[in-house]
Amino acid sequence: MKDISLIDAAPINYSRYMADFEAAVAERRTSGSNQTEAMLAYTKLNLTRMRRLNKTVVPGTELVKRVGDMPFKMTWLVLTEYWCGDAAQNIPFIAKTAEAAGNAELKLLFRDENLKYTERYLTNGTRSIPKLVVYRNDTGEPVAVWGPRPEAVQQMVIDYKNAVDNKPPFDVFAGEIHAWYTSNKNRDLESELLAIFRQIHAAPAAV
Repeated sequence: MKDISLIDAAPINYSRYMADFEAAVAERRTSGSNQTEAMLAYTKLNLTRMRRLNKTVVPGTELVKRVGDMPFKMTWLVLTEYWCGDAAQNIPFIAKTAEAAGNAELKLLFRDENLKYTERYLTNGTRSIPKLVVYRNDTGEPVAVWGPRPEAVQQMVIDYKNAVDNKPPFDVFAGEIHAWYTSNKNRDLESELLAIFRQIHAAPAAV
């Protein structure tokens, strides 16, 4: 099934996404329907994170070569929202990888504007983001999915949700997550993407 037919709102490229992100923060708004002060604060902080990462992230040579050597051109669709901290931490690296490889075009979709599409890529029944879906352009079929966060962070989230005793406030837990990202410097994300593209090279079948 060519699930791209389920997309309602048109995807945008990364330059447009960042420009619109800048405008949203300047106008004190975020993406989606939840325009609370908390979401506006998350959005402003995420823009700061992305500005920094856009300047500093550098994908490794092996990953770039592996992606660049794919036997077909690709479109990478990422589900996101401005307020999502995991999106802010991971998308700049994904964008730099696609750009450096030269044969992958990154497009971004807002989760809440594309719920029919989002429902195809749930995580344990939830609409967790970001979600990267890799398509081969010649057939229009998806060949890989990554997300919503590196496996180590996903386990932290699962453990937090399942915790009963001594559970810290969410803001404290979120701080721990972002401290992990700062320390990890996208190493786990790079390793997971490299594993995905090694597997595609070995057996380039649709997912």
